[in-house]
Amino acid sequence: MKYFSFFILNFIVFTIFSCKQKVNEKHSPAAEESNEQRIARTKTSFKTISGIRFTEVYRRFDNGVSFNAQGYQLKPSWKLYFVSDTVVNLYSDIKKRYYELPVTLDHDSIFNMGGAWFKARKINKDSLFFQVLSVKNKVISWKNSNVYVTFYAEDYLKNILHKKAKTLQGTTKKDTAYIRALAIASSHNPKKIFAAQQPVTLKSKSTNVAVTNAKVKAKDLDSYYIPETLFYPEYSITIHQAYADFYHTFAVQVDAKGQMHFVEPMEEMFPDEKENIIKVMKGIMDGYLKLYLDITPGKTLGIAHDSLILLVVRGYTS
Repeated sequence: MKYFSFFILNFIVFTIFSCKQKVNEKHSPAAEESNEQRIARTKTSFKTISGIRFTEVYRRFDNGVSFNAQGYQLKPSWKLYFVSDTVVNLYSDIKKRYYELPVTLDHDSIFNMGGAWFKARKINKDSLFFQVLSVKNKVISWKNSNVYVTFYAEDYLKNILHKKAKTLQGTTKKDTAYIRALAIASSHNPKKIFAAQQPVTLKSKSTNVAVTNAKVKAKDLDSYYIPETLFYPEYSITIHQAYADFYHTFAVQVDAKGQMHFVEPMEEMFPDEKENIIKVMKGIMDGYLKLYLDITPGKTLGIAHDSLILLVVRGYTS
């Protein structure tokens, strides 16, 4: 009897499901919507804000901060105004003028301008809110599309908020709290070390030791895309009157107190000589660098924290 009841129940469910399928099939569209039709139906439009000048005031990750766990900082910098749905004028801070660039509209409020892809989340005469899309080979990675930007109209800033864009573009208390938490985490876990906004500074205390500090490469502020690898500070150190002539490249961790810790060699070597060469590198670090260099740790938002640096060390007996 139990098996018979189970059979009846399954038969009823199957019958209902079959009927439902037939109803759905009866009302399905005769022809699938083309890509052109989909774009025309779901594309965004900038006609209502044509000619209004906007300034980017926020560029943040989805957690509301302008830094990621690797120490990369997002910086708002764009100024623009739309001429039409196909043309935008972008301001160049270097050339101090606007440049006319094409706009490409796609489906689902997605568009391209200035070499970047966006999804329009909000458009009105006072503000714009866009999601920056990570696109590769015409495929959107929604998981990596975690940057959001906000623009305010110049008139809205001046006459309604009564604030200057630079006031809003700066870092926040939330940013500071986030960096402080990262600094604490990196002091306990080397895997959580992040790039310093103000890199480590090395200063020689001896006439026999010369240092060329890392040059911070200016990031492309016109880009919305996070670089795959963050800037790795490189330092050149020349030691005269050394015990021998040598040339070595190795990575070092500088902690929040300015102490050096050997990480790994950054040069090719044969397996059977690796152990001895690492001993030499550590000897150079302990016997020369720690003794003859004043080391200022890397900082972000004024907070000292552990960071990694690359050392290129040359030694001469003369």
